[in-house]
Amino acid sequence: MPVRGSCFGAGMGQLALWMWVGMLCALLVGHSSACPALCTCSGTTVDCHGLGLKTMPRNIPRTSERLELNGNNLTRITKSDFAGLKYIRVLQLMENQITVIERGAFDDMKELERLRLNRNQLQQLPELLFQKNPALSRL
Repeated sequence: MPVRGSCFGAGMGQLALWMWVGMLCALLVGHSSACPALCTCSGTTVDCHGLGLKTMPRNIPRTSERLELNGNNLTRITKSDFAGLKYIRVLQLMENQITVIERGAFDDMKELERLRLNRNQLQQLPELLFQKNPALSRL
C-alpha cells in the first residue's frame, strides 16, 4: 500500500524546483551574454567587421575584451555607443565613414590598449577624448 508524503514524493518536488531554478539561471546568463545580430562572438571577442553596418550594434556582451567594427559604414560614434563596455582592450573602427566622435565616447573603456581609427573621414577629435583611457598605448 503506497504511503502518502513519502520521501520519494518530496524529493521529486525539490528536484522540479531546482530544475526550474537552473533553467531560469541559464536563460538569464544566456540573455546577458547574447551576441549582437549579424555579428559572431567567440570567447571575449565580438566580430562585426565587414557587415555594412550603418549604426552601432546593440547587445554587445559587457564582458567583451575585443570588438571588431572595421569595414562597415558607421558615420558617428556617440558617448552612449560603448557605455558599460569597461573590459574592451582592443577596438577596431578603421575603414568606416566616421566623421564625428563625441566627447566621452570611450570614457567607460578604462582597459582600452589599442584603438584603430585609420581610413575614416575624421577631421578633428574632441579635446581630452582619451583622458579616461590610461592604458591606451596604440592609436
